[in-house]
Amino acid sequence: MKGKKLLVYLAVLVFLCASVFVGCGTKQTAETTDTATAETSGEQTEQEAQTQESTEPDYENMSLDELYALACQEGGTITVYSTTTTTQAAAKKFQKQYPDLSVEYIESDTSTVADRIETESDSGNINADVLQVKDNSGEIFYELVQYDYLDVYYPTAVCEHVDSDLLQYGMPVYATYSPWYYNTVDYPDGCPLTSWWDIVQGYDTSTCSFIDAAGNDNQFWTIYTKDITSASYAALWAQLIVDGDAIAAQYETQYGEPLTYTYEQYLTNSAGIMELPENNGGVELFWRFSQMKITELDDGDQVVAAVDESLNGPTLGLCSGSKLDNINNGLNIYWVTGLQPYTAFEACDYIYAINGCDNPAGARLFILYELGGSDGHSGCYAAFNTVGKWSIRDDFVFDKTPYTIDEVNLKAPDFVEIYSYYPDVKAYWIYWRSLAPST
Repeated sequence: MKGKKLLVYLAVLVFLCASVFVGCGTKQTAETTDTATAETSGEQTEQEAQTQESTEPDYENMSLDELYALACQEGGTITVYSTTTTTQAAAKKFQKQYPDLSVEYIESDTSTVADRIETESDSGNINADVLQVKDNSGEIFYELVQYDYLDVYYPTAVCEHVDSDLLQYGMPVYATYSPWYYNTVDYPDGCPLTSWWDIVQGYDTSTCSFIDAAGNDNQFWTIYTKDITSASYAALWAQLIVDGDAIAAQYETQYGEPLTYTYEQYLTNSAGIMELPENNGGVELFWRFSQMKITELDDGDQVVAAVDESLNGPTLGLCSGSKLDNINNGLNIYWVTGLQPYTAFEACDYIYAINGCDNPAGARLFILYELGGSDGHSGCYAAFNTVGKWSIRDDFVFDKTPYTIDEVNLKAPDFVEIYSYYPDVKAYWIYWRSLAPST
């Protein structure tokens, strides 16, 4: 896939080309001719683009009925790639609402769906019309949207009810986050953590580990997580590194002394391949976490089950917010909330039309229907009102999650910086885990 390195190369190329033109100031006659030709060509290209755009339907301002009429003319099967199974319920409701149309839901894996869409598009074999996926790392935006594999469809009637900050990287469906879980029997009075530094309690700066000079293991928490190298969790750590100054300031506020940096002797930075900054509070936190005894599990249900059992002392688990619904199965678990300087970033599930698809109107009809139409109630938006999710619409409230976003203390993500850091987080996680004591 196209990555941040290609963006750097393109930027350098533009800079070099600009330098060449600046250096050719003596060739005035040729330059004048070339410039006039280029300007004329540029005007023609712009006019052609405007003409092409003017012939396309004004999808963003169409109603469900108007999109439905166009979708019927297309007559194909609207195929939806989605990494969330809730979309399957939405597809069934859509099919019932529009029996003259055909819709196919294809469950897709988050780690491979982007490559799948890129490969299908490059080979001229586009199979899907809609993609619904969580984009915690910015990969979908920077590698598919920016390269025109996907089109962000912003229906005007919906966007009027959505915070503009949430629309920066795509059209969101709902908001969620990746929380820590704690055992409510062990801590009946509420969340036992106040900041991220509480998670790495017991770290010894003299030994750079949780084993002190006498050989005692002082790690306080038993830790279970999903795979930290997956996009959701690597991106979370990348955001903490982006906010390294705030993380360091929180340490000093909490402990009354400046943070001691111990990770720098374990840096093996390689330019453009594997780099993390020095004197960064987020990186220090990440290093200390990497040296803990941690059990990584394949499934979030397994993570919260381990927290519920809490067999080896105080236990924390990191997985998706939707796993909180296991309290309905009798598990004694709850979210960690209110961490300082923030608990996590607000993550969104996004939905896109796939450029070059066979059913462009049908794709947008499905998206608008899923988002609830112009009033929030005309489609199937209520299907996403489940534990662990918040509505992105101000005219439709989700009421299954026991906390508000403000109560959890979430922040808006910075995908520009996250996208830059998260590949390095994944690389260093693998390396630093190789240095950690065995579990």
